[in-house]
Amino acid sequence: MQKQEFLELFEAATKAAKSAARGDGKSSSPAVSRCVDAMVRLKEAPESLARELVIDLKYPQIGASHSLLVDHKNPRIQSEAKLLYSLWLRYLYATGKKQSRPVLKKKKKKKLVEEEMVSTTTGDCNRDKVREILAKALSKVAVEMKEGVVSCDSWSVAASVESAMFERLGSFEGTQKAKYRSILFNMGDSRNPDLRRKVLLGEISGERLVSMEKEEMASNKIQMEVQNIKEKARVRDENRVKSMQMFQSDSSMIMT
Repeated sequence: MQKQEFLELFEAATKAAKSAARGDGKSSSPAVSRCVDAMVRLKEAPESLARELVIDLKYPQIGASHSLLVDHKNPRIQSEAKLLYSLWLRYLYATGKKQSRPVLKKKKKKKLVEEEMVSTTTGDCNRDKVREILAKALSKVAVEMKEGVVSCDSWSVAASVESAMFERLGSFEGTQKAKYRSILFNMGDSRNPDLRRKVLLGEISGERLVSMEKEEMASNKIQMEVQNIKEKARVRDENRVKSMQMFQSDSSMIMT
């Protein structure tokens, strides 16, 4: 596959996704099929080509269309898009230091980030604040893994995750405020880089994140500590039961 074919397929996928969004959104519609077929073919692109175009700032539409595809109302498009973007992100992370993003002038980089922030806002101050916190947490992944990430990744994924949170939990100021705080705390916890990485890579979707218990979201270290505490408590309970049984047995013998 050549660069031109890749770009044409991506354009076809986004156009079909927009068409499907305007229609009834049925999985059997021609627009949905065109979109899914295009994304399936995009997954067949050589790793080097996909990596080059996803990183290249000349093609911002690839990052900008993230929310359009992964948050699409049609489940077929949404599912295929998550697989596609997850694959591309894995390509980026697999390259490590061998493939770094072009160095941008500070002013230009700031402008790109600001444009991405505007494109992912909702107009609701609480929702936008949640997205900002999530994006800040997700942006740590590039530093923690010492690898280049497309500038819009953290904002697009943050928008997708927040949308899932809002859909499942309602408003931040509602009855699920504690759940919101738990998710935001664990996403930003300096001791929990694995959770951020998995969310950014698509290994944990927004829907899955919302349904996770706080113990599941905790870092591997904390999970091990909790497991050790539970194990010690179990052993302590077993020993207490054995002691009681021995005491009862001794008492019976004395009475006899």
